[in-house]
Amino acid sequence: MIVIAGIVMLGSCKKKSANPANPVGSNGTITLKVDGTTWNASLSVQAVNSSGVINITGSDSNAKQAAVSLYGVTAPGTYQVGPPNAGNMLRWTEGLGQTDTYQASGVIGTGTVTVTELSSSKVKGTFSFTGYNTDQTSKQITEGTFEANF
Repeated sequence: MIVIAGIVMLGSCKKKSANPANPVGSNGTITLKVDGTTWNASLSVQAVNSSGVINITGSDSNAKQAAVSLYGVTAPGTYQVGPPNAGNMLRWTEGLGQTDTYQASGVIGTGTVTVTELSSSKVKGTFSFTGYNTDQTSKQITEGTFEANF
């Protein structure tokens, strides 16, 4: 009797529906426009705040990824990315090829991250950047947003 009751209870559980705005298995959202085309992290978004480094990464099922990394950020504000601002980094990857990753960092590219909310459990903000790949080809990433729980 107990086994039958358990089976009935398990069978009546509803599966959480997939919501592209907040993917299953995620701690948040990342959206952006790359060369004018909208993209969102529909597979997973994860965030970490450890030892003065905040890292938010999101991906989809087509090997596309976006990442925001900030060094020494402890409060909301606007932060520059690109030379000579070592530590901060923005990255867009649109496939598995050697030249499919575009980034702005302390070495190459330029960008801005605006953190609008930062607590011990959450980060939220916007970003945009011009990223370069290993062939020095650039991509414009605009209207980027992120919101994630640590």
